[in-house]
Amino acid sequence: MTFANFDFSLRACHICSSESGKSDGTSPQVAELPSDFYEIVDNRGDRFRDAFTRTCLYLANSHMDDTSVGTTVVVVGTEYGNLEAMLRFQRQALAGDKTISAQQFPHATTSSASTFINMSKNVTGGNVTLNAGTFTSITALLHTFLHLQSNPTGGGHLFVGDTYCEEAMDDVIKRTCLSRRITPGVCYAWLTGGGHFNAEIAFGDRSFELCGTEHSRIYRESEPSEQNGAFALHWLMSSAITLVQGESVSLGIEVADRRAAISITRQLAA
Repeated sequence: MTFANFDFSLRACHICSSESGKSDGTSPQVAELPSDFYEIVDNRGDRFRDAFTRTCLYLANSHMDDTSVGTTVVVVGTEYGNLEAMLRFQRQALAGDKTISAQQFPHATTSSASTFINMSKNVTGGNVTLNAGTFTSITALLHTFLHLQSNPTGGGHLFVGDTYCEEAMDDVIKRTCLSRRITPGVCYAWLTGGGHFNAEIAFGDRSFELCGTEHSRIYRESEPSEQNGAFALHWLMSSAITLVQGESVSLGIEVADRRAAISITRQLAA
């Protein structure tokens, strides 16, 4: 079992989801935009954005200011990311569409959500998009913690989740339990250096030893639960905010014979 320990502070945690787009895993998802979307997000360049990028930008513009220190990073954890935009681009190319444009992917990257956030919020500390399957939420947190460990005066803006085009839906259905809920949504968390919380992260057979607290949840891919890791992450981080000094909350994830877990303990009073 591999353990890692990190001290951090949690400034904010929010989720943007389309409850009306919830599915039992048998039909494509509809990721509806919040009613105030265009009051929050500038519509310039919107024709190049897909549902995932729009959701991330809504959260970024709602909770991030336009100035950041050079050691602030944007971390996007997603299984399907900008698949909708990637497929649209490829279909345009296949059809010989003369309106096709490289602007659909700023800086020549298909991970356009994180790039859009960096450009929109003037973040200069970099960005990363990662996909670790069902473990994406824990892996994205780990990457953010590692950044804070190297840059204790910096910060990390974390976005985890998915929207689901038809092809993404098909993939989920083929590889998971059909009774799993599949809900579009993205969780946002703002983490900084500090000592309000301590996080322990473990990978391996014994990692669930971290999940012995009263506030604990374990997600197994073979069992009926929510497919989108945004909701597990939001439960974990929003629960951490409500902890009193000395209390802990933990999340475990199991896929096949692989396990990972995270336990968060409040060290300083709110």
